[in-house]
Amino acid sequence: MRYLGSGELRLLGRLVINPSLRQADLAKELGVSRSAVNQIWTNLCQGNNLRIRGNLDLGKIGLRMIFGWALSGEGSDVLMKFSRWLTSSRLVTTILPSKMSSTFESFVYFEAVLPTGSQSQWFHSQVDRFRKKPYSLEIYSSDCSKISHHMNLGLFDGDSWLFPDSFRLEASIGAASGYVDILPIVGTVKQSTPTANISDDLLVAAVLEDDYYATATGLAEYYSELGLKSDSGRTLRRRIGRVRKSLASPYVDIDNIGLEQRLLVCIRDTIDAESAFSHVLHAQAGTFPKARVVSGPHLTLLELEVPSSVEWLTLTQVLSSLAGNASEICTFIANKTEKGTRLESVVSHLTSRIPSG
Repeated sequence: MRYLGSGELRLLGRLVINPSLRQADLAKELGVSRSAVNQIWTNLCQGNNLRIRGNLDLGKIGLRMIFGWALSGEGSDVLMKFSRWLTSSRLVTTILPSKMSSTFESFVYFEAVLPTGSQSQWFHSQVDRFRKKPYSLEIYSSDCSKISHHMNLGLFDGDSWLFPDSFRLEASIGAASGYVDILPIVGTVKQSTPTANISDDLLVAAVLEDDYYATATGLAEYYSELGLKSDSGRTLRRRIGRVRKSLASPYVDIDNIGLEQRLLVCIRDTIDAESAFSHVLHAQAGTFPKARVVSGPHLTLLELEVPSSVEWLTLTQVLSSLAGNASEICTFIANKTEKGTRLESVVSHLTSRIPSG
């Protein structure tokens, strides 16, 4: 990891609280010069890959995200075949096989971004094929209805993390469970029902997902990469502003800060709708150093980046007791360096299928 100085930690702390702050605003809030902020920002970008990314409402651009996981006993090659098929699909953005799981089974977690129509139907049919003989793979999947990103720098002194012990973690999240109906959910983007078709907004969204403050120049370069002709800079700036306002929410993404362990907590509920515990996790995932919550009917994923000192089996036990008997929970360790692809990859695939002329 890279040690963060007090100035870097102060700037990053303000940015996590309000990712929409630009450098001039940060300088004003911190009481320092803009050049000082720019220098710290540059250091964080170079040393920690600091990015302000966009959390998107995919439904507004005609897409739907599905997520889920497949599992099998040790020694089965069926899960490997399913993973290879996922890898071959340009619609799949995330594939995370387990290195070790709390149930001693092998898992693979996946996410895919699907357009409406035949491609979506085909993808679901292929997943169903692996559920049937001769594969008979145990696969759980769901449409995504909410995505949230969280970071808690209050646990970080620039050098090490103070992770809450089991008692404090259970007390914090457990207390929130009693107020599930009134808990505010901050930083969560609800996914709309897909209504739009392929459009220029889709290209803008793909760029904003990677860089919330993307410029018209960056967008024009993306058009060029796809072999498409872009509009004027003024039109692109106007389009970026509109799409940013209507379907993107900013969040901080940063690496190399001592969160060496990547844990995926997979939660399956027996109820038909999203569970109360899912709502609690969206509201309280800021208890952890760095977290992402994805949820839909029946399923919730809590993706954590935590220090290597965290006892992940103990964490599983705490969350299981909080979720109650209506939920099944499994935690597995995933490869920290596995990044997957982003929306830009899916958009490149979709635009390549549009007839020219």
